[in-house]
Amino acid sequence: MDQNDPFERDNLEPAEALLMAQENARDYFQGELYQKDGKQRLEGITIERPGDATLELDEAETGKLFMIPDGSTVWALTVREKEDAPAGLDVMSNNVFMAENENASVIAYRDEEGTALRVDALYIRRLILSADAPERLATVPFGLMAITAYRLGFDHIELFAAGNGPVDQDDPDGFVGFAVWPKFGFDAGLNPVELSKAPSEALRACETVQDVLATDPDWWAQHGRGREMRFDLTAHSRSWRILLNYLYEVLPLPELES
Repeated sequence: MDQNDPFERDNLEPAEALLMAQENARDYFQGELYQKDGKQRLEGITIERPGDATLELDEAETGKLFMIPDGSTVWALTVREKEDAPAGLDVMSNNVFMAENENASVIAYRDEEGTALRVDALYIRRLILSADAPERLATVPFGLMAITAYRLGFDHIELFAAGNGPVDQDDPDGFVGFAVWPKFGFDAGLNPVELSKAPSEALRACETVQDVLATDPDWWAQHGRGREMRFDLTAHSRSWRILLNYLYEVLPLPELES
């Protein structure tokens, strides 16, 4: 933690305390990961950063940065660019909370749009939980991921938010990422044609997903479409403002000791 960083001190430290007080964090994010064979502890992983200091992550940091709960098996592969994901270090994991035949996948990579020579971005490639996974087992881990990524100097987090509106509450297998990830602060641009038939001038003037949600969230739930989205890790970004507000809105405050 950088005690000289006002954003860290005033915003992230209180949010982290709130997250770590949650039952999910106490039970599943203390740092107990295993190698792929499930027999030996992982101890941590190394992320090579050309032109910068190599990141040596312990078990707890690995779990938080890659949203991996305790008891998971973890393995990492260097992967080439694919149509659905960038080239980088793909950290994969499996645990009892994943949907059947699914592995979680988060790639640490270098954003080609930037000028930095170091690994500076994360891509959430796969995260499909089972229907009976504990409540908030996406909210709490993502909050910890974002805070950890900020401290380690990452610039942004990207993913493909899958699914299309309208959201069907009776379909447990339906993809709702397009509606869920924006609640965590993810955003993306819109093409004017997507809003050409929107019912109000205010909606038609929107330029991003977050603009739409600020104007008419019900319209997005009905008419939104899946797309690549980004969380901006820059201090005081719109992404942080939305995520922090959401965490304090939905997570119970820890009880004070008497």
